[in-house]
Amino acid sequence: MVLNTRTPLPHGTQVAIGLPPVRPAPAEPFDPLRGQDWPVLRETLEVLSKADPVGTRSLANAVLPQANARLAGTLLAFTGAVKKGDVLAWLGEEAAKALEKLGRADLLEKLDDDFKQLARQAADIPPGDWKPYSVPFSDGTELHRILMHVRQPGADDVDEDAGGADGHGARANRFLIDLTLSRIGELQLDGLIRPRRFDLILRTHLPLLPDMRHEIGRLFNDSLEALGMAGAVSFQAGTQGWVAIQPGPSGRVGMSA
Repeated sequence: MVLNTRTPLPHGTQVAIGLPPVRPAPAEPFDPLRGQDWPVLRETLEVLSKADPVGTRSLANAVLPQANARLAGTLLAFTGAVKKGDVLAWLGEEAAKALEKLGRADLLEKLDDDFKQLARQAADIPPGDWKPYSVPFSDGTELHRILMHVRQPGADDVDEDAGGADGHGARANRFLIDLTLSRIGELQLDGLIRPRRFDLILRTHLPLLPDMRHEIGRLFNDSLEALGMAGAVSFQAGTQGWVAIQPGPSGRVGMSA
């Protein structure tokens, strides 16, 4: 840096340089199908955590989907609340009252707007097609937003493998989640949910270690037991069998495997 002055400055002279303030970039609008962040939810949890760290940690563990024994339950609870478009059904009355007490009821209103967007987006897809859901996901330290595709059967769809006392197969809901984890790499969760059964396939490019498969199986069985359901988890390694959801005309999506 060169400073030109009309008169020489004594050695050691301090010079103050005034710079215009940097204006923060405006926040991007919430898009249910794009992005991996959820600014309003992140700020909501930060505000609650400053007032009650222990309570907020318990809340996050209870409602945020994570790779633990509660994954299936938290996913079902979140998508159920999204269908209603009601954030209170997911976040809970206690958290809402805490935000109001802290003078941040505006965060609850913004979250409610986000949920209504998610509900409208999911409602646009007809039965029998893949519905995309933006889902919050916690890895224990960071909050992310992932895309989960759910195929809810139409009125005439029947799962012939399910069986039933009436001689007809129960209708099954299928979901797909693609993740990239620091230790495992790319991971695909392919789940099939019936009224009382939940089966899951975990796909990875490289085989998982036996100890890791055993631990995942234990967590999965604990989750099923907590939900009062039966089911099994299986593992697939390699590039075969991966399912890709592809955008189609008029916003509809197709599948390739």
